[in-house]
Amino acid sequence: MTKVSIIIPVYNAEKYLEECLDSALNQTYDDIEVIAVNDGSTDGSTAILQRYSNKIRIISKENGGASSALNEGIKIASGEWLKWLAADDILYPTAVSDLMAEAITLDDKTHTTLYANYDIIDSEGNIIGKGLPPDYNDLDLFDFNVRLLDSPRANQDTVLIHKTTLDKYGLFDTTLRGQEDYDLHLRHCLIHHCTLKLVKKTVAKYRIHENQKSLVNYRNPKKTDALRNRILTQLDPIERQKYEVALMKYRKNWPFKKKAMRFLGKVVFGTFPPSVVTAVHKMYVRKSV
Repeated sequence: MTKVSIIIPVYNAEKYLEECLDSALNQTYDDIEVIAVNDGSTDGSTAILQRYSNKIRIISKENGGASSALNEGIKIASGEWLKWLAADDILYPTAVSDLMAEAITLDDKTHTTLYANYDIIDSEGNIIGKGLPPDYNDLDLFDFNVRLLDSPRANQDTVLIHKTTLDKYGLFDTTLRGQEDYDLHLRHCLIHHCTLKLVKKTVAKYRIHENQKSLVNYRNPKKTDALRNRILTQLDPIERQKYEVALMKYRKNWPFKKKAMRFLGKVVFGTFPPSVVTAVHKMYVRKSV
């Protein structure tokens, strides 16, 4: 059986950490290792990790952000396939099995990164929405990349990536605080001709709560534009122009799509405080079209 490494960056996550660790350890897939990277936590996370020290591998480092924590975990991972999991989120028991069932069928493991559906939960673990990315598996690489340039497509908790992809094409950018996964996918797909493939299984619970930094950082328009432009400037000028023209055409339908997504958001997130609803809309309004 092929080993899978699950890497969990941990920073002041004491409230949800045990549930996260248990979900990673209690996979139906047998050959896994769990690596927790303690990124300078100052709360009770360190004590919790120590209680799991006979079941998981632990790295401790000074605080440097999720990118640096993930990179440290990747460097020591012994698995052929890697996945990451935020310390406040949860994997379903069959998550790795569902992803690996697809992974073993791939002809080109280095150039194909898998991602999947997910549930959205609140601070108490109640399911409040569904993350159902559109199925772009039949699109050619150029058309998929246009949609990727528009907005992120893969929730980080659902991703499964082959270690050779990271060895050949680079790890996370440690200068970023937020959107590091989006930057990684843009680089791999546009510059190195990798692709993202959707697995139509729900594999994780992505938690939304008031202390969650990604709600603020993930859909920051200035950051997203900067990441997009940085990647585009590395392309051949003719190729860059093709992408920019195609992206402009793709975005012509935005007004209708935004209205539709806002209506759905009111239905799905209607019981949430207005501040959280607004943050969720910003994150998902274009991500889901």
